[in-house]
Amino acid sequence: MDKKATKLIILLLLDIRDIEYMVLFFITFGQKPSVKTQREILENGSRHGFGGKGTNETDKKSKFNVDEEDVGKTKNFTNAKKTKKSYYAIDETKVLLGTNGDVDYEKAKSALKSWKQFQLGWTEVDEATRVRKGQKVCVMIQPFPRVWLLNPLEITYVSEEKKKSYSFAHTTLQGHLLAGEEKFTVEKDLKNDRVYFKVETFSKPDHILAKVTYPAVRALQKIFGVHAGFEMKKAVRNM
Repeated sequence: MDKKATKLIILLLLDIRDIEYMVLFFITFGQKPSVKTQREILENGSRHGFGGKGTNETDKKSKFNVDEEDVGKTKNFTNAKKTKKSYYAIDETKVLLGTNGDVDYEKAKSALKSWKQFQLGWTEVDEATRVRKGQKVCVMIQPFPRVWLLNPLEITYVSEEKKKSYSFAHTTLQGHLLAGEEKFTVEKDLKNDRVYFKVETFSKPDHILAKVTYPAVRALQKIFGVHAGFEMKKAVRNM
């Protein structure tokens, strides 16, 4: 860990009747965590299971905090909505990025692979993070000045239909405040050369902190979709 920020790893008991039922999450105070710190958190979290529910062997082995059958569900988001609407919160955002066909599509694809949708000031992902299946991702969120939450995810699939659409999704790991999956897509409408950016997610609270602040969490999710679309549009325009 770098010495310029005070790091705090918090264990919260979710059920006082079972002291072994614990969920770990990562929060830092002070200066924004360095890339080195983010990587150490991902590495240490992977090694220790991000605070898995220690009494259950299956839980110990599971790196994701969603049900196994839900991993990759955003690949067919229509079905995900039909089967999970009452269980997860569903969010969709679609933004027009440009009307210059292949040119704007390639720009949008490059912006997406560079994580421009997360460079919002209050959220951030290391732009050097590779977009490939199995890649771990650290999403930093700044809910208050000098306070950073670090949420771990893993890219579960990357999909491309040449010159038409490019997408990838990351799924929450143990230690994320939410449980769910987030899919990002850039796509070109072949009829009119319009290029769009989409964010599609399903999620639910997976930590007491997320549960007690859930109205604020849901508001931030809505805001993120709007801000991410604006940032992608700006990235395409400026390339």
